[in-house]
Amino acid sequence: MKFVDTHIHLDSDAFDEDRDRVIAASRSAGVTRWINVGYNEQRWETTEELVRTVNGMYCMLGLHPGDADAWSDDMLPRLRGRVDAVRPLAIGETGIDLHWRQDNLDIQRAAFRGQLALAGDAELPAVIHMRDADVELLDVLTSENSLPHIHLHSFDGNDMLRQWVLETDATVGVGGLITRKGSESLRQWVGNLPHDRVVLETDAPYLKPRRIRGKRNEPAYIVAVAKLLSELWGTDLASVAATTTRNAERIFALKEEKA
Repeated sequence: MKFVDTHIHLDSDAFDEDRDRVIAASRSAGVTRWINVGYNEQRWETTEELVRTVNGMYCMLGLHPGDADAWSDDMLPRLRGRVDAVRPLAIGETGIDLHWRQDNLDIQRAAFRGQLALAGDAELPAVIHMRDADVELLDVLTSENSLPHIHLHSFDGNDMLRQWVLETDATVGVGGLITRKGSESLRQWVGNLPHDRVVLETDAPYLKPRRIRGKRNEPAYIVAVAKLLSELWGTDLASVAATTTRNAERIFALKEEKA
């Protein structure tokens, strides 16, 4: 069985002491391709270095809403230049996050709209981060004249956003969040989603699945998420691996593992 981790932060400082071991453990667990997230200018560089040095590593590039204060008239052309040079698989993660900050919504919106436009121009999917901002996110998504493919990372939207997903061709990333005690409604919803809408992710080192020891998430733990998904879908682990891998290849135009 082969898995794809469609959203990871392997360039995080949390992996500085044992990154090679983490990657080896990931491969042993069957996770052999990863999409690393370059979510600000510093992380563009570290992400690109991973792509150059790790077989099976790909990337997305963008500006996280938590870094939206860095958005400026100069940011979009700089990001566009990196996208043209690197050819990432997606733009992101972008979106709106009102959990930590509520006083910069205007610049979060501007950064989000700019990246949606860039994704459309580059014919790439836009990977969305959203927290405590369902209404604001939907306001942007429904007011744009055209949208790139929308992929909602670590999805946990309310009923309105869930309905929007069902009415469009949007796709969702499923990770450790779905394993938590308070996620019963999310589990039920994902269990009823068309299977071609779902990919697996870890968001490592964040969002560790429930009942995994330690504080740090790792890409190898994607198997725990896949096992839960197999229960929700009433199928076996091999089927989940095959389906979610096929979906990742379609959504992100993901290539075969590098030789």
